[in-house]
Amino acid sequence: MKFIARALCLMLLLIGASSKLSANSIPITMNNGGSNVMGGVYVGPYNLTLTINSKNVAVKLVCDDFNSEVFNNEKWLVKTSTFPSLQNVKWTGQTTKYAEVGWLVLQMNLPANKTNPTTVGDIQWAVWDIFAPGVSNSNPYGTLSALDKTNVNNWLSLAQANYSTGNYSSLVIYTPVPNSQIPSSYGTPQEYVGTGTPVAPTPEPSSLLLFGTGVAALARWRRQIFS
Repeated sequence: MKFIARALCLMLLLIGASSKLSANSIPITMNNGGSNVMGGVYVGPYNLTLTINSKNVAVKLVCDDFNSEVFNNEKWLVKTSTFPSLQNVKWTGQTTKYAEVGWLVLQMNLPANKTNPTTVGDIQWAVWDIFAPGVSNSNPYGTLSALDKTNVNNWLSLAQANYSTGNYSSLVIYTPVPNSQIPSSYGTPQEYVGTGTPVAPTPEPSSLLLFGTGVAALARWRRQIFS
């Protein structure tokens, strides 16, 4: 029984180390919201910096979360998700809505659209409408024109009609880790979507040491029992 207990303890050590290795998050910093304003808010794409393996990577991302807030120079941790698993997203079980967001992000990135500030703004408000239904019609800051609202609703209808035809393999969703923001008083940051391939950070040396120690311990125990 002692041998079994030892084995179980060592296996739990290995599992714990492996979990720590796979649970790494990526630091991110909000630089600014860009210069495009519609409806009283910046409509991006937003300028952020990812810190991956001690290197800063500038990215432009689209926000899908109207009801949360970020501030310039705010820092926090994110976990990444890709289609179709969406394993770390904020709204679980909402595959269709994320596909609608993905379709709109791809439309925003088309050459004919991304250079048109009005089109970018219309699409951004349509993205917000997906997880905050009706937010553009409610016009929370009182500056969306009637034409803006019409265009936003048109984009939303197009997303709902065409999301199933899209290829979202190039999209990455950056979901905030709760309570990781600095300063902590800012509250949970927004979720963002961008294009590209997510790069997992290198595990911390302490995590690798823990995992290696567990493997070595298990090997020594096995030699003692079977030698």
